[in-house]
Amino acid sequence: MQRVYGRKGRRTTREPRVSETKAPSDTDDNDLSSPGRRKRCKVNIEAGSVTPRPAGGPSRCPQTPTPGSPEVKCPTQSSTPTRKRQATLDEPVQSPSKPQPLKAVRTYAGPSRSFLVTLPMSGTGLDDLHDQTQEDMSQESYTDLRNRWGVDKSEDDPLPFEPVPSPSRRLKRTSSASFKSSQSFNSSGILNDLKSITELRNKGESRRFMDEVGYLFEGLEVPSAIALRRTSALEIVDKLCDSDFNRRAKAFDFYVLTWDKLSISRGGVSDKIFDAILSFFAALAARDPHTLGDVSRRPDFVDTLVDILVSLRDKTDVLSLAAANARIADFKSCGISRTEILVLKKLSDMVSKELYEALQSQPSVRFLISHTLAVLPTALAVRHLDPILANLETELSLVEPRITAYLSGLPLLPVPSELCSVALSLEHLELCLRLVDSFLLGQWSAPDLEDDRAAVFRAACVDGLASKFLSLCVLSEVQLRESESEDERILAWKCLCGALRALTLLSHGDLSWCEATLVEEYALPFVALVAIRSQAKWLEGEADPPGGETFDLLCLALGLLMNWATMSEKVSSLCREQLINPSCPGNRSCIRACQCPERQSILHCLTALYVEHTSTNEDIPPENVFLRGYTAVLLGILMKGNKASLDVVLAALSGESSSAKLRSLIHHCHTFLDSYKQTVTSLNEGITTAGSQDSKSRQKGSWDKSGEEIARSVIASLESLCGNS
Repeated sequence: MQRVYGRKGRRTTREPRVSETKAPSDTDDNDLSSPGRRKRCKVNIEAGSVTPRPAGGPSRCPQTPTPGSPEVKCPTQSSTPTRKRQATLDEPVQSPSKPQPLKAVRTYAGPSRSFLVTLPMSGTGLDDLHDQTQEDMSQESYTDLRNRWGVDKSEDDPLPFEPVPSPSRRLKRTSSASFKSSQSFNSSGILNDLKSITELRNKGESRRFMDEVGYLFEGLEVPSAIALRRTSALEIVDKLCDSDFNRRAKAFDFYVLTWDKLSISRGGVSDKIFDAILSFFAALAARDPHTLGDVSRRPDFVDTLVDILVSLRDKTDVLSLAAANARIADFKSCGISRTEILVLKKLSDMVSKELYEALQSQPSVRFLISHTLAVLPTALAVRHLDPILANLETELSLVEPRITAYLSGLPLLPVPSELCSVALSLEHLELCLRLVDSFLLGQWSAPDLEDDRAAVFRAACVDGLASKFLSLCVLSEVQLRESESEDERILAWKCLCGALRALTLLSHGDLSWCEATLVEEYALPFVALVAIRSQAKWLEGEADPPGGETFDLLCLALGLLMNWATMSEKVSSLCREQLINPSCPGNRSCIRACQCPERQSILHCLTALYVEHTSTNEDIPPENVFLRGYTAVLLGILMKGNKASLDVVLAALSGESSSAKLRSLIHHCHTFLDSYKQTVTSLNEGITTAGSQDSKSRQKGSWDKSGEEIARSVIASLESLCGNS
């Protein structure tokens, strides 16, 4: 008995029926082997026997086969199906002679779908079919379309974008070749699919980087406590000391954003520790010129640094205290607590580690600021000159006590670890001298602001800046001669040349500066000895000191002597009265003025300086020709209107008569005047090319007054003396 489910799931029982079987015939065998559609047979499995039956009909597989019918073996569940499909007895077959009507097969995409191309019945549509097939085969790939419309083209590419024309319809796809051609490789052969910072931003890396460092800015909010703001700022500069973080920071304009946050957090209120961290951040930005250029364009960048520099005049540089391992009592006198000392020491270690190449002594806030201002690519305003000079004077006031201590037998510069107060920073002095030199040369200022600069320098002259410059020259000359460290000698050389250059530029055509320097009795002997020692080293062919050339120092010393002789009438008598020894070794007692025995007058030593270049050899180097003419003009100025000086010079010169000696001087002065006029002409041509006609005329007038007219007056004076002799 078989259970079947009727309507509404009711169980019914039915008796099995015995189906009548049909004896196979030859026709049936042929039908079984003939092709045709076969009806789907349902397989009824019962008691291990399987009997095919027509779909939809009752079960015709009896449990016991009927006698007289052929035995049909049904495969069991464990039997393996064969590869060839076996025909069943109940499947009706159709004769192949009768054509089968085409019946569309219904699919999910519509009435019909096939992967084959539908061929038209007639030959009229073959051309259209060929065109459609070629159109499908020549369809552009995604890579071709991106290259054609410039989707991957960088916005920073200096070349303009030119759309790639659409390929011909008859071309085949070349997606792989286009992909290889669109890839870019760097010089190392490594695939570089990110070509610019803009693409990095477009890829979202800028947003991810700013999200990572966003928590650092939360502590810089103005309502936060000053301790939290200090800690956040210190963590920022600590991360910027890491090379990988610094590289990403430069790529994503992190420096500009951080400066804005730090400036707002400072709020115009000076805090010793926060100002020190802010100064270190500016020095870190100065490591890269492009980064410094971006940050310096912020309107408050230079003003904030100069404001911090001004505040150090009345406050102690706490960073230098931390670098010198000062006592706790010294920190307390500056208002620094124990917890703040740890912050300052950590900052000092970071500065020493990161800026060790530019810093030879202990770090300080004033050095960080002057270092940043000295490498600025933009112009400093004239309003910044006064605070820079004021800070320079404050630093120079520490020079004279060191010279006094050296004369008493103490070291010239004490060891930083033994300091309990702020020490002299030669690095800061050299950087300030560089800033002053830029103002004096007019490189960063407009021509209409010259009067303002002159007023500022005139006020500084009244305050004794000239004497402080001379003291720095003395200290630098001693450090250059006695120091065993090459780095210290380089720094001393820069300070000596910077101070002499500032004095030469300030005293050029300015009587007040000449008189302010000549007030010091050791000024003239010291500068004359510098010139004589420099020429002796240069003529002997000794190696130049590290960081410069001996010829430069010689020219600076002679230039300062020329300014004094031109502007002051008492210089001639002073050169005749004051004595020096050209071979002075520079002992401790002779650091200012020579105290050695067997001394000679300065005028006699300068005449000997001129004689060393009066060789009759025609192959004289141009430097010797310049020095011979320059010293001839200098001697002519010193002899002008002074009979005693004339006698000293003529006695030191070699020649048959006084007239011959004077004619030799006149000839060398003419040679110098000709070379000077050629130099002025070339300079005026450069000014005409680079500037306006007004600046050209104003500059040419100053050149004529300071050079050509003075040389002509000296020649006229010597010719009159030659005629009278």
